Amino acid sequence: MKKLLFIGLIPAFFGFTACGDGEDEVVVEKIEFKNNKEKLSFALGVENAASLFKDGKFDALDKALLVEGFDSNLSSDQPTDCEATIQKLLGPQGQDFDTTYLKEGSKCIGRFMGFEFFAQMTQLGELSELDLKMVKKGFMQGVYEQDTVNLSVVDRTQVIADFGKKLENKFYAEIKSKDDIFWKDVLSRKGVEQIGQTGIYLETVKKGSGAKPDMNSDFEANYILTNALGDTLESSYASGQPLKMNLSGVIKGWQEGFPAMNKGGKYRLFVPYEKAYKGGNPQAPQGALCFYVELINVGAAGTIAPPRQQY
Repeated sequence: MKKLLFIGLIPAFFGFTACGDGEDEVVVEKIEFKNNKEKLSFALGVENAASLFKDGKFDALDKALLVEGFDSNLSSDQPTDCEATIQKLLGPQGQDFDTTYLKEGSKCIGRFMGFEFFAQMTQLGELSELDLKMVKKGFMQGVYEQDTVNLSVVDRTQVIADFGKKLENKFYAEIKSKDDIFWKDVLSRKGVEQIGQTGIYLETVKKGSGAKPDMNSDFEANYILTNALGDTLESSYASGQPLKMNLSGVIKGWQEGFPAMNKGGKYRLFVPYEKAYKGGNPQAPQGALCFYVELINVGAAGTIAPPRQQY
C-alpha cells in the first residue's frame, strides 16, 4: 500500500508525535504554517474528514485506504468505476454496511471525496488559492482525529468562517456586477415604471381590462423567467401548464408586482434580488430577474389554485 504522509516511524525529536491504536498507527506531522493559504488548505481537508465521521456511520471504514483514495483522486477525474462498489458496501438505500466490500469501498469513498472537493473548489474559482498538499495533510490528520496537534477546533472554525465570508462577498460582488448592467438596460426602456417605491419595475406589453389581484387572490398565469444575462431559466409555456397559485405563496416581487396588473394583460416584471430569492433556496435563480407574465385569470382564494397542503 502507498505510504502516506507519515512515512514510517520517525523519532519524536524530528518534530513528530506517534499516535494510534496498533494497526492504524500513524505519526502525526507537526506543521508550521507559512501563510494563511496553507492554514486554510489544511483546515478544509480536516473539515472534509470530519464531515464524513460526524454521525458515526462510517467509523468502520479502513482509514488508511480512505486517505489513500482521497490522495489519489484529488482531481477532476470522476471515479465512476467506484459507484457499484460503494452501492454494494452501503446498499441501495445507503443504510447497510456490507464488510465484504469494506476495503475496496473505503478507498472508493476516499476517491469520491477527493473528486467532489476538487470539483467544488474549481466551481467556486478557489482552486488556485489552495495548497493541495496541505489539503491532503489536513484530510489525513482529520481522519485519524489528530488534526488538533496543528490547528485547534476554534482556530479551524475561524479560518473556515473567514473563507465562507470571502466566498459570500465574492458571490454578491459577481451578482451586483451583472445586476448593474441589468438595471441600466431596464431603466433605459421607454414605458417601464416603478411600482410605488418598491424597487420593482413593470413594463406593459398588452393592457388587460379585467380585475387586479390583491394579496389574498388566487391567480392563473403563464410566465417566462430570465436572469440578468437574459438566459431563459423557466417557462410555463414550455411545460404547457399555466401556474395556479395564491398570491400569498409567491416571492415578494410577485406579491408587490401582480396587484399592478390586470387580468388579460401581458407584462414584464423586473424584480431586484432582494425581492426574489436572496436568502432563500440556494438552488433558486440568483440576482435580479425578469418575468414575462400573461395574467390569465384572477379570483378569490380557493377558486383557482389548489389548496395548499398542511404539514
